[in-house]
Amino acid sequence: MVILVPLVLFAVGQATEQARAQATGQAMGQPNIVFIFADDLGFSDTSNTITTLGNPSDFYQTPTIDRLAAEGMAFTNAYSSGVNCAPTRAALLTGLYAQRPTNNIFNVDNLNRGGGGTLLVGPAQGLPTGTDAIPNNAFTYAELLQQAGYQTAHVGKFHVVEAGSSAPTDIVNFHGFHQNFGGSSAGNPSNYFAQASGSSRQFAGGVSGSLDPFAGDYTAQYVQQNIVPFSNGASQAAMDALVGTRMHVSDAMTDAALQFMDQQAGGPFLLNFNAYAVHTPIQGRPDLVNRYQNLPGGAQDTNVGFAALLEGFDQNVARLIDYLETTEDPNNAGSTLAENTIVFFTSDNGGRLNQSNNGPLKGEKGELDEGGIRVPLIAWSGNPDLVDGGTVNHTPVASFDFFSTFASLAGTGLPAGVEVDGVDLSGIIADVDADLGREDIFWHFPGYLISGGRDQRPQTAMRSGDWKLLYNYEDQSFELYNLADDIGESVNLADQRPGVVAELGGRMLDWLNDTDAPLATLRSGELALTFDGQYYANSQVLTNSGTLIIQAGQEVPLVFGSFLSPADLNSDQQVNAADWLLFRSGQGADMSGLSASEARMLGDLDGDFDNDFSDFTLFKQAYIDANGAAGFAAVLGVPEPHSAALLAAVACLGLGWRRASAQRA
Repeated sequence: MVILVPLVLFAVGQATEQARAQATGQAMGQPNIVFIFADDLGFSDTSNTITTLGNPSDFYQTPTIDRLAAEGMAFTNAYSSGVNCAPTRAALLTGLYAQRPTNNIFNVDNLNRGGGGTLLVGPAQGLPTGTDAIPNNAFTYAELLQQAGYQTAHVGKFHVVEAGSSAPTDIVNFHGFHQNFGGSSAGNPSNYFAQASGSSRQFAGGVSGSLDPFAGDYTAQYVQQNIVPFSNGASQAAMDALVGTRMHVSDAMTDAALQFMDQQAGGPFLLNFNAYAVHTPIQGRPDLVNRYQNLPGGAQDTNVGFAALLEGFDQNVARLIDYLETTEDPNNAGSTLAENTIVFFTSDNGGRLNQSNNGPLKGEKGELDEGGIRVPLIAWSGNPDLVDGGTVNHTPVASFDFFSTFASLAGTGLPAGVEVDGVDLSGIIADVDADLGREDIFWHFPGYLISGGRDQRPQTAMRSGDWKLLYNYEDQSFELYNLADDIGESVNLADQRPGVVAELGGRMLDWLNDTDAPLATLRSGELALTFDGQYYANSQVLTNSGTLIIQAGQEVPLVFGSFLSPADLNSDQQVNAADWLLFRSGQGADMSGLSASEARMLGDLDGDFDNDFSDFTLFKQAYIDANGAAGFAAVLGVPEPHSAALLAAVACLGLGWRRASAQRA
């Protein structure tokens, strides 16, 4: 058993190692990689203010994760590659979008978790057996790192392996790991505590027997060496009470991880540390449950069991970091492992709202809203050449980027015939000012997950800069949000910014076509769609003019019809001076008795049957979207007007919009 030093040495050790690395700037060869993957950790479950954008939990305590966020590089726009664990883990391991035919995973279990009365029917997913798993011939980042000379170990939840008794060995035989501790096809443990098995102990269903060698009861020596130094001031009585009780799987996972790292002396290693926490069942270690029972609940968070489970996980992250900081690197004399190791910390999806905290985000695990897919992400190292520490990175990134990142860190290219969708993050991790050079990230969910308050229906989504676009297959509608201004996705701007919808929607159409993404089919009857333009269905992009009839059993398409700009008042598919003249003519016009479409042609863009300042603001933005700011100034024939100046004229002169406009004209 590895004997660990107290937590109070963390800060001093880290400062010393960073100073040494900064002084030497040494190239230390292929770095070790420790990938810590939480399960169902929500955007605001941790107590740090950085990855949560100032929305930390007011009850849950995660001092180690907070420390890593402060010392490492914290990402504020990090995403899972799926709405829940199976699609994300498939994309993570393969570097490919989850809906690529070689993955074909979109949801845990199946795509029809909405009952038999839904409008559409989701397609089959996963392997031919129906299992939400990657095939054995999938090429994973662990296989790539093996080829690059790494020793590899998987500890904890795996999930995306074919079900059956061979699953634990399949992780070793087919997916690139030299050792597996606990991994199986299960999505969660049935119990977090070791169970009695005669005179020995073993972990319950969901945790394979490969972790059972670490299932012994807590001993006094174990508690003193491995719990007390990381217990954040717990009483001795609480520590003594653990002795003789059953081992928690989070602690056993760390024991296995430390054993693996302790055995590595001949080269770099990959430690895949995939926690079961904080997935259900919510079972924390007894000392931590007792601690939170005696603390006042927060205004947002009050779940004692969840708090205990989460802090227990955090304490085990502390054990891993402490080992790296206090263990000499066998491949670099005079240096610690931390100086040639890069640690990643993230989650497989957002949190469940019945236990978790997604802060200002809309939605939860299982949904394509931000609360379902935006996750914490931290990169940390004792070597500033690997991680530009103490920084915050706002670049949108996703789980499937780790494959390319690990390949770059290992100094190896992709083998012949292997392609990935993710991009290499190592450059922006080493330099916060670097540019990733990617425009878009996509998600696709061609089915239903309607249960427990969740309402995910067939959708495709994308993130591009500050924009997020979603397409709803049930009613052929788009949603558009500016996440910089509206992180809670409360104001749908699709009608106001059709130019943005047109640009991003076209790229979404191409992406679906590129990935051969399957779509949901019509359950019964027929559906008539009238539009002029392109659409995606049956793995191809087609063109329609008139009415398209969809029969039962046929895919319901993404419809990319014509997008009229709000500034296109004469509906001629152009935005030009003629539209400005129409807008000008509507200032002061009597709109009583006009239809909504007639009023719109006179500049009533907000639907209140008046052409006023709010309409001018909408017209100006739409015109700039189509032609740029210079084009707007040109069509006016005067310098571009400033809203503040116009408002000042109204306020100072007591003029209405029409009189102020007339004077300006």
